[in-house]
Amino acid sequence: MGFLNSLVGKLLGTESKEPDKPPSNDMLGITITYSGSTQPAVVVSDAEVATAAERHAFVLANELTPLKTADQWFEEATQKRRLRDGSERAYEWLLPFLPLDVAKFDQLKPFLTWGPNSASGIAKELRALIRERRKAKQPWSDLLSAMYGACVMADFTASLEFEGRQPHSMTQYVDTHDLQGIRIDYAVMGYQCIEALGKTDVKWLVEAFGEPAEHQSFDALWPHIRRNAISRHCWEELRSANKPAQSLGLPQKTMREWLRELVKRNIGYHKEWLERVAAREVQDAEKKADLDAAWAATLIPFAVADIETTGLKCESDEVIELAAVLVEPDGTVTAEFSMLVRPQNPVPAEITQLTGITQTDVGALGQPLPQALSAFLEHVGERPVFFHNAPFDQGFLARAATLTKLKFRNKVHDTLPLARQAWPSLGTYKLGMLAEHVGAAAPSHRALGDAKATLAVLLAARSKLAS
Repeated sequence: MGFLNSLVGKLLGTESKEPDKPPSNDMLGITITYSGSTQPAVVVSDAEVATAAERHAFVLANELTPLKTADQWFEEATQKRRLRDGSERAYEWLLPFLPLDVAKFDQLKPFLTWGPNSASGIAKELRALIRERRKAKQPWSDLLSAMYGACVMADFTASLEFEGRQPHSMTQYVDTHDLQGIRIDYAVMGYQCIEALGKTDVKWLVEAFGEPAEHQSFDALWPHIRRNAISRHCWEELRSANKPAQSLGLPQKTMREWLRELVKRNIGYHKEWLERVAAREVQDAEKKADLDAAWAATLIPFAVADIETTGLKCESDEVIELAAVLVEPDGTVTAEFSMLVRPQNPVPAEITQLTGITQTDVGALGQPLPQALSAFLEHVGERPVFFHNAPFDQGFLARAATLTKLKFRNKVHDTLPLARQAWPSLGTYKLGMLAEHVGAAAPSHRALGDAKATLAVLLAARSKLAS
């Protein structure tokens, strides 16, 4: 039993784990979108709306007109045109975060198309160049300053996210004039508030430039840049939303009303997402519990069974064969059972072709359902019973138990999810393919042969996960 004892920890995962932290939007890459009059189904209180809307109160008194194309920090179509024309203005969005000579490095050209959204990629590329220079004992402080600026740009870009509107679509609302004249200074901004910096980045910065005098974020130093971008976006959206009412001479929404509707809708969508996440976590926990219980059931005497039927619908089709093998925890088969069942209706020709079971067979050798099911239940006793694609077999056995007034109380486990766990990359999990995969005899569409094939798959899966 030493082998079996060693399986318990591996199959059941008994090592302690800290509970998972609630997933954040950043971790899962969730984008909350909204359009038209679609509203979430969850309840959002006035207090929730008021609290969320208060965060954007600066928009109310900051009505801004749309930017000219030339004044937008980054707009994808404009950037593509500039790159196509070979314009020097294709580098403008990198200022004041990176010096122009570094911005024109060949290694950074692939990022020009994507703009500020690629700031983290730029920082990563610059890190690699810094390592090369350090290894070659060449000056690298200029690259470090540029990498620092790229990280500041990454943080600033991320701060543009607004009520589900992703940062890459908000860069067009940033006025280039707001960015002119600012200076990315490590001595003033430091590293504690720059989230895009890694531990190695900080080590290099302190090594090259010493400890900074202060630690401040981009938004703390220049809050008007982000606020102006958000305000400009909101007022453009409000004007667009009010156009139909304006054309009809109807009352138009105020910015306060529009903001409250926006945050209410967004809070509702976020709540719905949280509910879906919670439901999925419950489902995952249930699936894990089922898998753990199934593997644990292989560590005690168990049975593997299969049935053959006249069709796929348990409400109208009938069982024509029952089979089961009794198995010890080490995989030894100690007993076999197989019995034909006499159905009330003729065996369809397609079933005979598939299984080889004829109407003559069930007429001469088949037992009435009550006797056959009783014998099957007596054979498996109280053991847990494994089927491949168990819901199919369970449906027919539950129907048979109802018709015969017998009780099928055994705990049932499904080898299908166990096979998926053991071999997650297989294209199909049909019993025939699995039997071939583990080197077992192919199932024959006869109950006993299929039960033995299922056992072979189960034992192979157990061995795979225990190794």
